Amino acid sequence: MAAKSTKKRKSTNDRTKKAQGSPALQEEIIILCVLAACILMLISNFGLGGLAGEVCSAILFGIFGWMAYLIPVLLFGAAAFLVSNRGNAHAYIKAAALLILLVVLCALLELIMNPYTPGMGLMAYYKQASIDKNSGGLLGGCLVKLLCPTIGVVGSYVVLIVLGIICVILITERSLLKPLGSGSRRVYEGARQRHETSMIRREERMQEKRQRQKDDDKPRRSSGSRRRQKVSGVSFATTLADGPKSPEVHELTVDNHSPDPAVSLDLEEETIPAREEKSGVQASIEPAFEELVISRAEPQEDRDQEDASPEAEPKSAVSDPLPARKESVRQTAEKSSPKKTEKETISDVEAEARAVEQTIREQQETVPKEYQVPPLHLLKKGKKTGGDSDAQLRATARKLEQTLQNFGVKVHVTNASCGPSVTRYELQPEQGVKVSKIVGLADDIKLNLAVTDLRIEAPIPGKAAVGIEVPNSENTAVMLRDLLESGEFQQSKSRITVAVGKDIAGKTVVADIAKMPHLLVAGSTGSGKSVCINTMIMSIIYKADPEDVKLIMVDPKVVELSIYNGIPHLMIPVVTDPKKAAGALNWAVAEMMKRYDLFAKYNVRDLKGFNEKVEHLEGEDVPGKMPQIVIIVDELADLMMVAPKDVEGAICRLAQLARAAGIHLILATQRPSVNVITGLIKANMPSRIAFAVSSGVDSRTIIDMSGAEKLLGKGDMLFYPTGIPKPMRVQGSFVSDKEVQKVVDYLIENNGNADYSNELEEHMNADIGGEGGTPISDGEGDGGNARDQYFAEAGKLIIDKDKASIGMLQRMFKIGFNRAARIMDQLADAGVVGPEEGTKPRKVIMTAEEFEEFLQ
Repeated sequence: MAAKSTKKRKSTNDRTKKAQGSPALQEEIIILCVLAACILMLISNFGLGGLAGEVCSAILFGIFGWMAYLIPVLLFGAAAFLVSNRGNAHAYIKAAALLILLVVLCALLELIMNPYTPGMGLMAYYKQASIDKNSGGLLGGCLVKLLCPTIGVVGSYVVLIVLGIICVILITERSLLKPLGSGSRRVYEGARQRHETSMIRREERMQEKRQRQKDDDKPRRSSGSRRRQKVSGVSFATTLADGPKSPEVHELTVDNHSPDPAVSLDLEEETIPAREEKSGVQASIEPAFEELVISRAEPQEDRDQEDASPEAEPKSAVSDPLPARKESVRQTAEKSSPKKTEKETISDVEAEARAVEQTIREQQETVPKEYQVPPLHLLKKGKKTGGDSDAQLRATARKLEQTLQNFGVKVHVTNASCGPSVTRYELQPEQGVKVSKIVGLADDIKLNLAVTDLRIEAPIPGKAAVGIEVPNSENTAVMLRDLLESGEFQQSKSRITVAVGKDIAGKTVVADIAKMPHLLVAGSTGSGKSVCINTMIMSIIYKADPEDVKLIMVDPKVVELSIYNGIPHLMIPVVTDPKKAAGALNWAVAEMMKRYDLFAKYNVRDLKGFNEKVEHLEGEDVPGKMPQIVIIVDELADLMMVAPKDVEGAICRLAQLARAAGIHLILATQRPSVNVITGLIKANMPSRIAFAVSSGVDSRTIIDMSGAEKLLGKGDMLFYPTGIPKPMRVQGSFVSDKEVQKVVDYLIENNGNADYSNELEEHMNADIGGEGGTPISDGEGDGGNARDQYFAEAGKLIIDKDKASIGMLQRMFKIGFNRAARIMDQLADAGVVGPEEGTKPRKVIMTAEEFEEFLQ
């Protein structure tokens, strides 16, 4: 036992020694020690190393001069490089080149900062660099003292620069002259190829001319032999040349019954090899051959040379009637065999036709256009008006103080912020004054100021003051163009940034939908909801590319958002049918789950990380970038009336999970009641906008506090995004229908119509067919009766669970009671389950094997 324990201890000690002496650990220790030394040297150069640091800094600057600032970095980089490339000769060469480059840079700094002085000693270079902390130090001085007396100052510059370039080439292993050489070589090769091609073509044309001349000199065949050669169905435009006369183009038809059987047609040299034949040899060709004419167009200079040639021209030639459809092909010197059959000729022509069609199809495939952002001049610019004058503001402030003092509340107006439609007066109460007293005097203040309504914010978040918001005597319209031109909107990096309006102080308010991440907009009729939705859509149009952001618009009111049909950002046309809207929301849920599956597959957390990772991947199976999707519902109340369960369930799932998947909701309603804005929807919509409402109850339904009932309407809102303690009062921007129409027309004209998603449309139609009660037939069954699309799945589920319940079908397939009961009746008719037995569940009659046989 003792011997065994001794062996175990020895083996353990050996492993410990091996681990301690492993090369990887030694390299890591060396690199860490060098890093520590370099950091100490670096902080010493800036006077942070104490007494030892001062000595070290003086030595570094004395030896290297100004380069002492870079020595720690270069030393650590070289050490890490050499340690990681131990035993590599190229690494040692690069390190030596780096050292030489360092000396060359020191010498250049010495020449630039301190002109060469003959007779200056080496220690003088050291002391000067150590004290002044500049120039090139001892290393630079040595090289300067060696070069300048020998080749002069200018020669020293030349030598040092050349040495530096050589060192850079050795370090980077990149040639500086290679681009120039490769460019000139390409030019030379291109010129040589063009010259050889022209010479070959000229030689081929000369040979063809000589061959045609020989053929013309031969005696023509007898008319009887020509009659024996059958020519039928040839009808195409030809050019007949007779001597030097200009050619005439006319229709020539040759057939068996021609009155002059001695007609001889010679094809021109540009014709493709399948159509080239010797003089007097004619083939029977189908009329389909007329549809394809491929030839190459000769350069004009070659034609001129050919016309000037003393050799005889053929008596008759056939020219191509469609020069616009010619294709440049190399003319072959070989003639097609006269034994070639008609079938082979037609097959060759069809092959050429397919090739030409493929080429045309590829040329017609255009590169996707870059998104053309609409110009801002399509929108109206706001008029710059100052609102209430300073005298009016001061008079109102004095009246406020006097009114409150009459009721025993002493306050001082410290500031007035004049916004587009409301001015906020900041009141600082004296010690001992309760805030509730000021709030309780709201009606008295309204009476004394003679205003329609006012709102008291007690206290203002972040300030020791109470805010009283008083309507302006003259309102200033906030135009969308002013917000889009603002720095806040232009500098925002998010693609789904929207311009909200201007706050009390007149500052532009923008919001990032991705941070909200969902928005609820509510208010009474005419308060400005639809205009707010329009400004958000227009902001996305001006900010985002259609490939980055897609929109799904639901407009049960039909007339509000239909103007946007055709813009490239839309995934589908604006949905006006509430049933289709429920299908669109269900598709969004399915798309969300599909995206999360892809995130898990590629090990990313959100859409941004997925798109960044996909950009760097290559391969056929790699998915493309996915856009952010913004779903805009202009009237939620109509959807909740038609399909409350489906709509509420889809909205809640999207609101809970869709943020990381890049899907965001903007819901608007004019009926802020608990039947529409349910507790689940409200809990999952953290950002809200409240427009003017009729009562405090509606205000509390929207933003969980009163205040919206005091708003003025016409875009006056309480903006309550996630992350702020209290809602801020904002005057929403305005965009007219004419401006929207101009922008939409510009988008359609310059970017084309929208490319709608067929998958989404099919999903919506399937949902309507399923939920509307129209059964979907599978074409099988007793008597050909139509069965529900869930018939087979429901039968397998019931047999597997050995339990037949309508409620189970409702839960598993997320369908209504009527549809689940109809499926159960169909299963009973098919003999899968038994008849009803009161409140008891139905009996399962078939087995899994029998059901499979029944389906087959």
